[in-house]
Amino acid sequence: MPEIAKRTYSSPLRAESARRTRLLVRDAAARLFTDRGFVSTTVRNVAEAAGVSTRTVFTAFPGGKAELFHEALHAAIDGDSGAPPPRAPRDGDPVERILDQMVGYSTGILERAGTLMVTSIESSGADPDMRKFAEEGAQASAENAMTLAEGLAAHELLRPEISVQRAADVLFTVVSPQVHSMLRRQCGWDVDEYRNWVKATIRASLLH
Repeated sequence: MPEIAKRTYSSPLRAESARRTRLLVRDAAARLFTDRGFVSTTVRNVAEAAGVSTRTVFTAFPGGKAELFHEALHAAIDGDSGAPPPRAPRDGDPVERILDQMVGYSTGILERAGTLMVTSIESSGADPDMRKFAEEGAQASAENAMTLAEGLAAHELLRPEISVQRAADVLFTVVSPQVHSMLRRQCGWDVDEYRNWVKATIRASLLH
C-alpha cells in the first residue's frame, strides 16, 4: 500500500497564542528600549517584563535584540495610534491645507515612533545595529524631506530665494525626532503646540 503522507497539524489557537506572545514581547521590549536605552536592555530584561522565559523571547525573535528593535520600530511607524487629528483647515486657504497634511503626517509618525528613533540615535555610537538603524532612519527622513520640498516647489509655494535643497534641509531639521523629543518630552509641549510651531516655522522659513 502507498505510504500515507503525514498531515501537518496546524492549530488556530496555537497560532493565535504565538502571535499574542510575540506582540507581548515586542511591546515589552519597546518600553524598555525607550526607558533604558538599547545597550542597557538585555533579552532577560525583556523576558521578565513580558512575563515569559528567555527561551520564549528567542523563539519569537531568533535575531535577539536587533530583531526586537526592528519589529518595535516598524510597528510604531505603521501603527494607527498617535497624535490626534489636526483641526480642519480654514476654507479657501490651500497653503494651510497642505501644511496640515504635511505636518499631520510627520507628527503622527513621531508621536508613535519618535522615542524609538531617538533611542537608535543615542545608542548608535555604542552598538553597530543601532548605528545601522540610525543611518537608515536619517536617510529615510532626508528622502521624505526632499519629497515634501519638491511638493512645495511644485505648488509654487517656496519663496524665490529658497532652493528645493534648502527647503529639504529645513524640513529635515524641523520635523526631526530630536527636535520633536526636545519640545514634546523635555520642554513638555502638548501635541497641538508642537504641531502649530512646526507649521509656523515652515511658513516663516520657506513659504511666500
